[in-house]
Amino acid sequence: MVVLAIFMVLTAVALERAVVKRALQAEEDRLQLLIYSLLGAVDKDEQGFGITVTAGRLFEPSLVTRDSGLYALLYDRNKREIWRSESITLGFPAMDRIKRGDWKFELAEQQSTPYFRLGFALEWPDIDNKLRRYQVVVWRNAVDYYEQLNRFRQILWTWLIITTILLLGIMYLVTRWSLRPLQKIGLEVKAIEDHRQSGFEQEYPAEIAPLTENLNILLKREHYQLQRYRNAMDDLAHSLKTPLAVLTGLGDRAQIDQAQLETLREQTGRMNQIVSYQLQKASSASEMSISKPLELVAIVEKLLPALEKVYLEKSIRVERSLPPTMPLRMDEGDCLEVVGNLLDNAFKYGRSRISVSALSDELERSTSLIIEDDGEGLAACEIEQILNRGTRLDESTEGQGIGLAVVAGIAESYNIELGFARGSLGGLQARLKFQTV
Repeated sequence: MVVLAIFMVLTAVALERAVVKRALQAEEDRLQLLIYSLLGAVDKDEQGFGITVTAGRLFEPSLVTRDSGLYALLYDRNKREIWRSESITLGFPAMDRIKRGDWKFELAEQQSTPYFRLGFALEWPDIDNKLRRYQVVVWRNAVDYYEQLNRFRQILWTWLIITTILLLGIMYLVTRWSLRPLQKIGLEVKAIEDHRQSGFEQEYPAEIAPLTENLNILLKREHYQLQRYRNAMDDLAHSLKTPLAVLTGLGDRAQIDQAQLETLREQTGRMNQIVSYQLQKASSASEMSISKPLELVAIVEKLLPALEKVYLEKSIRVERSLPPTMPLRMDEGDCLEVVGNLLDNAFKYGRSRISVSALSDELERSTSLIIEDDGEGLAACEIEQILNRGTRLDESTEGQGIGLAVVAGIAESYNIELGFARGSLGGLQARLKFQTV
């Protein structure tokens, strides 16, 4: 707003100077035309040695009207006045010497009255054809000029002030309206700090939406990581109950034989394994960062050859229908875990065919990665069971339930929709739907 105000003032100053310069040029041109008309009325005087101006041949009525504000004088080379217009009723000083053929335009003041003054030097032959030097000077009253200039300045600066105030007001309102999304973000951040909401819930303009989307991803990943820590600690406590109970029972006995000692060692080793496994699992959550887009097609093409080698004996045929590029904003390690787990399940439970394809939705600006197999598939209740962490009784062994639960948690932390359904090949269809980058 300060820059706008300064720009408007500088624009007005430049405009005023341009108008003044053009007005002065117009006054000079007008006086030049007057001098040309005077030269058209020049005749030799009665002696023939000098020149004079014939009043009857003047085309400007103001020169023969007394006190008209337009005056003309003719000087010889010695600055002696040899002719003056009938409009002059007061004295005017002669100008300084001017070079032959030159014009001299200036502002002058006579008896506290401003005037425009233009002088022109010329040579005129006398009766003996000898060139004699003369100087024509015209004066024009500049009071009207300054009055018009002052009126122009008043109008200019009045409208400048009005326009600037209107523009500043409009800019203030537009700025407040433009910054409202940032104010909404501040309020939502405060609500998140106060635990009244878990993320940014309102709609934002396209310029700010990527910011809030990434912040939502960070918040979900933080919540997901915290939840994994809590779950791991719960699993750790639950897994240690039985070994601790055995150790407690052995400790209550007075004597421990060799078999009991082996049992004690076995249970102690099991506790160490459980602690190591659960801590490693808890720390496996990826660090929070704003991930740059990676190429999903490259990830898929990287995983498929490895899985084909692992399940070589099944001779599974992979059908690919992927675009050249599928950018996805996701950590590469998390992407490998999610896509790798889904592909591994397809290879594990498929019979002979696997389909990997992509589907774009321009309306929703989303892309889906679809993985299908021709296995037996899963019923709806079974899908809910493998995605529900509370129904899994043993996470110490590998299996479809643990893998899909992990995939679901990671996908949710990136705002990626994970869905399962009966596929066109007859088996399970897994779909990862994410926003187009």
